[in-house]
Amino acid sequence: MIADLFLSQAMASGFVFGLGLSFSLGPQNLMLIQAGLTRSHPLAVASTGYASEFALVAMGVSGFGTLLTRYPTFSDILQVGCAGFLAWWGARILQRTSRTPGTRMVPAHCKSRFQAIGSMLIVTWLNPLVWLEAMFLVGVLASSYGSEEQAGFAGGFLAASAIKFYGWSLAGVNLSRCFDSPTYLKWMDAITGSVLILAALLLAVNAMA
Repeated sequence: MIADLFLSQAMASGFVFGLGLSFSLGPQNLMLIQAGLTRSHPLAVASTGYASEFALVAMGVSGFGTLLTRYPTFSDILQVGCAGFLAWWGARILQRTSRTPGTRMVPAHCKSRFQAIGSMLIVTWLNPLVWLEAMFLVGVLASSYGSEEQAGFAGGFLAASAIKFYGWSLAGVNLSRCFDSPTYLKWMDAITGSVLILAALLLAVNAMA
């Protein structure tokens, strides 16, 4: 019975949906890559993000996500809040590019375990975009299935999320040797900050449309 549930169409749909979100260049994915590049406890960062995603998906499937559909104004507020958060985070990262290359060697840029985990918690729990994806969207899509199949949809989504969190962290670790140069790290920050600010602008425009 359990095997049939987790090999169902609902699980396949949840997996495909989660895999699609895995390739979006959002704050979480950028944080995972950065943790690997700077060797800032990438496994701990990935595990923290995945555990948080698990909790958000559970909240969404339990009904909290679908409850948001009754209050579209609250959804708009979340998007505006998300835009503000992304703009702040992007500006914070871009500010680092003003430093001279010699002040940003990789060992010095490596965060402590507490700092690395704290950064992932911030970009997860204080970022409304993650709530919209992992809780709101999963809750709404899962609600289109029967009560028993909803667990399969959530399981498929979380399986894809595991690939996302640990895959991006591993990719960052494998690329770390290529980015040992402070100049390359500065370019990475410039790209990351620009993408976050662009995402903030797009969200703000969508919320105000």
